[in-house]
Amino acid sequence: MAGTALQAAPTAAAPVTPLIQKQIDTLLLEYQRRYSPLLALMPSKQWGSTQYFFNRRTARPDAGGVVDGGARPIGNSTYEQAVFNIRLMQAVGSVTGFAQTVTRDLVGDLRQLEIDGTIQSLMWTMECDAIWGNDAATASGQFPIYSGFDTLVSNFTAGSGSLAFVNALDINGSFTIARLDELVDLVEANAAMPLGSNYNFIMSQRMATAVAQAAFPQQRFSSLPTMQAAGLEVPSYRGIPIVKSSFVSARTFQMGTVTATPSAGGSLTSGSVYRYMVSAVIARFGEIQVAAEASATPSGGNLQVSLTFSTPTNMPDAASPILYKVYRTAAAGATGTETLLGVVDAFDTTGTAVTTIIDTGTNLLTNSSGNTGPTAYQGGNTGLLPRGQGGLAHEDIYLVPRDPNFLVRPYTRDVQVIPLAPTVTAPDTLPFALVSDTCVAVRAPKYVGRLARVVAAI
Repeated sequence: MAGTALQAAPTAAAPVTPLIQKQIDTLLLEYQRRYSPLLALMPSKQWGSTQYFFNRRTARPDAGGVVDGGARPIGNSTYEQAVFNIRLMQAVGSVTGFAQTVTRDLVGDLRQLEIDGTIQSLMWTMECDAIWGNDAATASGQFPIYSGFDTLVSNFTAGSGSLAFVNALDINGSFTIARLDELVDLVEANAAMPLGSNYNFIMSQRMATAVAQAAFPQQRFSSLPTMQAAGLEVPSYRGIPIVKSSFVSARTFQMGTVTATPSAGGSLTSGSVYRYMVSAVIARFGEIQVAAEASATPSGGNLQVSLTFSTPTNMPDAASPILYKVYRTAAAGATGTETLLGVVDAFDTTGTAVTTIIDTGTNLLTNSSGNTGPTAYQGGNTGLLPRGQGGLAHEDIYLVPRDPNFLVRPYTRDVQVIPLAPTVTAPDTLPFALVSDTCVAVRAPKYVGRLARVVAAI
């Protein structure tokens, strides 16, 4: 009887171990953190529809001199309408009534603790999408997300009409303080207005350190720290606050091996070598560095290329991909000349994780040529080049306005908690859901700026 009162009999090495009560510190360590400034910085606006429409004037009436008694032709402004799709963001969680009870002395309200953590996770997801999302690439899948700056702020050459401007510069080299001047001058020339505290630089912690090191010798001429509206003291350059983000640097994370193989069908050029690089956009993190180059030579009836790979693992906080970006050379293009061919969802139309991307010559299919999807390449941009190419630790710097005329985040429900009910098959659960319906509406893309593929040399 005496032996049954203890978990184990005392020994000479541990005479009282079974009698020592376990003590756990009630202070919970939050081991997953992010710098996530964008949702707080972007002006928000309540919206009551599934799409955010707005109008903009892109040209004013002509004017000029006339002879006495003459008249000029009637002139008119030019207007256009733009639209952004509002996407539903969601998270679902639950704790059991038993867990809620037995943890009360340690953490208090476990369910509320879970709700708070899920809210933060959802906001990080929204912030990541605000930089890396692509609406068109995910529109036909089960997990559609809205477009972010990577898509919306990517005019590396001037287009035509209302797109006749440049708002992005490809650096592919080390940071110098002159790069920030280039970015400011680019946006200020487009906006024809002083920027100042109504704008923010968005950059990584490492890049912010590089800026501080470069600006320190000229500290007399740089702006002093400034107070943001939220009460946060941040440094500034040329009167523009510098804000850190955890979503613009790939750090050392890289896509694994990609294999390129010709397959039946397609319309690629027979006998030409096509070279590919693939990267992944990771949830609550961003785009990682591209995989090593893979190549294939279509021929005969095999005029498409299948790119196969394993789902990236060992990512930050065990997160999974939400998108893949495919870079490709032109037919018979030289090594290292890949540009962004298109963006695809990380899940095919059945909800299965993508491990094969098929370049048909007209679009990118996922997992199987029988899968339905976009009928053309989505998100392609010859100005966007691979991150990590040449072994460089590339990251981006953005110059973002805080003016709702230029940038706004419309929302229908802004991070709303929805209580759920237990079920007869799970009666001891305390489930909940979080929803937010939103997007990032860059109303004036020429008034946002980007430096792409910058290396923070510190």
